[in-house]
Amino acid sequence: MNLIKKTLFWVFVLIVLSGSFYFLDQKVEDNQRITEASLKLLPYSVDEITEFLINDKREGQEIKLVRSSDGWDMTQPLTVKGDDEAIERILINIVKARKDATLFTQPGPDKLQELGLASPELEMGVSAGGESITIVFGAKGPTLNVSYVMFKGRPEVYRVHSDVKKEASQSVYALRDKNILDIEPVKLRRLEVERKGAARVVIEHHRGKWNMLEPQTGRASMEKVLESLYEINNAQVKGFVDEPSSDISLYGFDHPDLVVTIYEDKKELPKILYVGGKDRKRRGYFAKTNQTEDLFVIEERLVNSIIVNMGKWLE
Repeated sequence: MNLIKKTLFWVFVLIVLSGSFYFLDQKVEDNQRITEASLKLLPYSVDEITEFLINDKREGQEIKLVRSSDGWDMTQPLTVKGDDEAIERILINIVKARKDATLFTQPGPDKLQELGLASPELEMGVSAGGESITIVFGAKGPTLNVSYVMFKGRPEVYRVHSDVKKEASQSVYALRDKNILDIEPVKLRRLEVERKGAARVVIEHHRGKWNMLEPQTGRASMEKVLESLYEINNAQVKGFVDEPSSDISLYGFDHPDLVVTIYEDKKELPKILYVGGKDRKRRGYFAKTNQTEDLFVIEERLVNSIIVNMGKWLE
């Protein structure tokens, strides 16, 4: 009987000890989560962020981006589609950033001047859940791998990795959509390519059959045509012409070198790429589409590739 009582006693002790260890471990985990949360630069996830503003006083510009139902839109200084992939990558890097323990709690004017926070050149405002936070970036540290930051309206100064400041120092070009022509190659219905001084090329796709109608008739190579279309779809703008002249002849659009017209299945209006003259300074070609009013520059190799591959579309 005594043996049974002793056994039950030790079983009880083990249960109590196990419970104590569990609660201790749980408390440690909770404390770790609290510590990790306090070290995050921003208290939001990327999905919670609805808009952000970059105020770069060195460049004299403010860039504002707002999340919409189909991605990001730039509303300042231009009203254009944002580069969703680039924006998400930047926000992920900033949201994942960690701040060091508080460097100063109540820095004086001299200290703020020393840290580059008295008259900051860069600020980034972030909005989420009806709240807004503005990160104020100061100078880099002596080792150049850290930057000093504080939050507008709060006195504390922190250190962050200098990459955070680099991510926030984005240009309009980096944040705006740089796709040349938004197409779905596999949904091609008809392709027309007109090149100055050459015969027009026409390809039609119907129920899995790819045919060339001009300048010769015959079976077209699905593989080669799709290869060219995907190259156009994946290409990006090399640079934008911010204040274009109304004289289109300056860019060669009075007599375009190349016009690519793409009709897609179940869509009446085509998508058209116009290629004008050369921009020798940027080593590309002036181009525009019928989808936006933007005038931009595309890579020489894209134009050359289209011209070369046109001769390979007939099997």
